[in-house]
Amino acid sequence: MNLPSAVLSSFRQIALAALLTSSAGYAALGAEISVIAGDRIEVEGRVIHLWGVRAPEADALCHGNGQGEPCAKVSRRLLETLIGKDEVICIVKDGRPDKPVSAQCSVDGADLGHLMITSGWATDDHAESAGFYELQEQAARTERVGMWKYR
Repeated sequence: MNLPSAVLSSFRQIALAALLTSSAGYAALGAEISVIAGDRIEVEGRVIHLWGVRAPEADALCHGNGQGEPCAKVSRRLLETLIGKDEVICIVKDGRPDKPVSAQCSVDGADLGHLMITSGWATDDHAESAGFYELQEQAARTERVGMWKYR
């Protein structure tokens, strides 16, 4: 059975809301959120992967002022800062039971994936997003911001 994309999208939103909160239609994550990495958060024991986003690998080093720091650590700190104590709203993009929930999440109307990639501390996961954030990643690389400053 083929469902219209709007119906399927609403179903996914409700599914995440039921999974994480009592809200209907979208997931407003008022619960305590832990940032696991620059592309993953945890809410009430459930891991949510930021859809279309890939954080730097743990062993990638960023060098500035003669010191090396793991790019993954900087990426994680940025996501923590972007979220702060604000309400996070997520729309499920992929909710297969064998994987963490993949969702497009925002704070104050700003897409966290977009912010992470344009800041240069994450990349577009083309396999998942089909290049949704590709232009933002290219701009960050060209402008040499974030981790691209060191490459």
